[in-house]
Amino acid sequence: MPEQSRTAAAVWSDPDFARAWLGADPQGAADLLELPRGIAAALVAETTPEPGLIVDVAGGAGKFLAVLLDAFPSARGVLLDASDTMLDRAKTDLARFGERVDFRIGDMTQLRAAGVPEGAGAVLSSRASHHLGREELHGFYREAAGLLRPGGWLINLDHIAPDDAVWDRRYRTVRTRFTPPRPSATAHHHDGPLPTVRDHVDGYRAAGVSEADIAWKAFYTCLFVGRTPPA
Repeated sequence: MPEQSRTAAAVWSDPDFARAWLGADPQGAADLLELPRGIAAALVAETTPEPGLIVDVAGGAGKFLAVLLDAFPSARGVLLDASDTMLDRAKTDLARFGERVDFRIGDMTQLRAAGVPEGAGAVLSSRASHHLGREELHGFYREAAGLLRPGGWLINLDHIAPDDAVWDRRYRTVRTRFTPPRPSATAHHHDGPLPTVRDHVDGYRAAGVSEADIAWKAFYTCLFVGRTPPA
């Protein structure tokens, strides 16, 4: 595992930190990411009414996976995370789906080593890949795209670094009106700058997911969506 991933995995594997982060995560109407999660489900449904297998990489408590499983009642899910604490919470929060969900422990840069199956109709990730450098991010996209069946969806809802310092200043000035800052106990270190929009778009293309777009963006968070060529 590359050093940057190892450092991030160690942070999230700390039970006290993971519990503090989960406790501060917005719920219900306060969770502004419910909209892009719903958009992702609607886009998948537009072309793929029966995705079959949905893989949630670094899925945390399973919020994103839950939206997709609600949208596709016949689908089954695999949730992968490096944190036992996160997986325990996901097992509780996703218990209503019963045997439709399989839980795996593992790092997002080693999907096959963690036993994540191939043939997925959608591979999701959320608020995790910003810990990766550009090359590591592209490696993740290549491996994730390799798990998809023809016409499958690669979806990533994550934080980015603005290219423009002017916009960075503007966003920092106004975003707290809409997204209150997290408690200091949930702050975590990044070994390098966050990936940019260009890093993500280039990663999709390098993975062979040429049909890609940014379906939603607010401040520092983007919903990247892409579909592999149909058979």
